Amino acid sequence: ENVGVYDIKDMYDVEEDQEVALARLENVGVPRQEKVCCIGRICNEAHEGKLNRTSLLLEGSRHQSNGMRVNLDISPLLDANLETRSSFSLFPGQIVAVEGINASGRKLVAHKLCEGAAPPKAVLTAGEMKEFYKSEKEGMKIMTCAGPYTTMDNLEYNPLSDLLQQIREEQPDVVILTGPFVDIKHPLVQSGNVEIDVGEGNMSKIPHEALFAQRISALLEQLFEDEEGLGTQFVLVPHLDDAVAEFVYPQPPLSDRLPKGGKQLNLSSAEAIDFGSLGLHHIESANRQPGQSTTPKRIHCVPNPCTLRINEVTIGITSTDVLFHMNCDEANGNLPPGSRLARLTQHLIQQQSYYPLYPPPVSNARNSSVNLDLKQMEKWSMECQPDILIVPSKLTTFARKVLDTTVAINPGQLSRGTAGGTYAVMDVHPMKRSLWEGKEEDVEIDDGVQDRICVEIKRI
Repeated sequence: ENVGVYDIKDMYDVEEDQEVALARLENVGVPRQEKVCCIGRICNEAHEGKLNRTSLLLEGSRHQSNGMRVNLDISPLLDANLETRSSFSLFPGQIVAVEGINASGRKLVAHKLCEGAAPPKAVLTAGEMKEFYKSEKEGMKIMTCAGPYTTMDNLEYNPLSDLLQQIREEQPDVVILTGPFVDIKHPLVQSGNVEIDVGEGNMSKIPHEALFAQRISALLEQLFEDEEGLGTQFVLVPHLDDAVAEFVYPQPPLSDRLPKGGKQLNLSSAEAIDFGSLGLHHIESANRQPGQSTTPKRIHCVPNPCTLRINEVTIGITSTDVLFHMNCDEANGNLPPGSRLARLTQHLIQQQSYYPLYPPPVSNARNSSVNLDLKQMEKWSMECQPDILIVPSKLTTFARKVLDTTVAINPGQLSRGTAGGTYAVMDVHPMKRSLWEGKEEDVEIDDGVQDRICVEIKRI
């Protein structure tokens, strides 16, 4: 895929908003003796290996530049003696605007660099706030964590049990669980030795869906059976390493492989086990009388990636470790100390994409391959700048404000090896009523989530 026309317009508008003196917009590969502004995609000149400062190419759009590629010389951005010195962070697939001189038509010498344009914020009106805050509220508590949910030496899912105990005590409004739920990299799953104790020390081999039903759905069902009136709602996001999910990005929501709750298998010395079902439908009826309303829903299965709206808060989620993938194939310079993680997260917003890296990494000792369905690429686009961006990663856990209005969070993994890991708790305090009371219902207001949220990353 090549750069779209909308990318050019958006980035040019951002440069004008920043009141930067812009050179004339020119197609990539056209020789000019004066400064021009070219917009294109970063590519790696080498077919193998990591992107570096000497292997940078700028590829123009097929629509305007016939896919022309030129070498990108960023040495003026690194020279401390020049006014053009600035920080930069580049990776394959990144859409950038470059101001510089392309005297020969084959090499663009960069003087300025714009790394993207953030999408607009979601529109929030005073009328919507009146619906969200019909009565005085104490705010909203959200918990989030990422798989794996069991340690590498067993399939008992003890870290998940410990997390559900914390949910019993804190009773958050929403819990966002991102996969993998049944990790294909787990030694027992890889070996095909997926067994559970069916009583009296008898072990029975079961399919992956049954493991999910017995170890995850059953724990959630028991939680609602034990805690009458628990109002917590769970959001489940699949992962590319999930044995119970589609292995292509973007991923559809988790669902039963067989309709109507699957099929029951009567195994010797065991109770009936659902085959082809994740068992999530049992959670909705737990501790509810027959005929009792099953709203609000307790379990929400959403795609990977997705953008959610919880009251006035917009949340962007991708369970794929895009930060680690970008970190392994990034070329940067002059970055302030300690800004690496925030910079990587900022790229997602500025590129308006939950997975802007292209081509994706090949499978090796450091990375898992990512199967991108390019026909569905609009489904991993970021249509609005989220208030909260959840990006689980094996990199260091963090919670930071990026691009002024977005709080980016890496909650870490709930289990690491044979030990427990981390999860995140977000307390969103209510907005002051004076900001929206008395205003016309269609008046747009700023939710200001970044100034009224407290994030804690805790160890399980």
